[in-house]
Amino acid sequence: NLLDPSLLQLLHVSNIGDSGFLVIRNGEVHAKSKPMVYGFNFPHQIEKGVDPLTLVENYTIDIEEGDVIIAATDGLFDNVYEQEAAAMISKSLQADLKPAEMAEHLAARAHEVGRSGAGRSPFSDSAVAAGYLGFSGGKLDDTAVVVSIVRRSEA
Repeated sequence: NLLDPSLLQLLHVSNIGDSGFLVIRNGEVHAKSKPMVYGFNFPHQIEKGVDPLTLVENYTIDIEEGDVIIAATDGLFDNVYEQEAAAMISKSLQADLKPAEMAEHLAARAHEVGRSGAGRSPFSDSAVAAGYLGFSGGKLDDTAVVVSIVRRSEA
């Protein structure tokens, strides 16, 4: 299966810290960023006198029409598993929701989990893996979510 190079589209992303992105294709995580941290709950941050280009992680991702791109702060990624986000996006597409509505649903779910002191979350899994035994629930944090859908240009 050879791809026509004229149809290949690439997304170029630069990321610093524990904000990040997911690319959802056909209900599955196609691509994702990795959190950039010094240690558990200590993300890389831009500081005065530090050249941000020394901290940035760059990605080049093939994208297709219909792919959904989620860019968000750690308030989403600490509280919503990637597979759950992908499932929420699939259901939102079936319901013909707009990208802004999808983002609102993801942020609401992150806040719901973040307020919970019980159950599992990506943050609680990381806490236990870092040696904080018995930690459960989410992590209430500022949450910003932007959702975009890749569409063919009408040029």
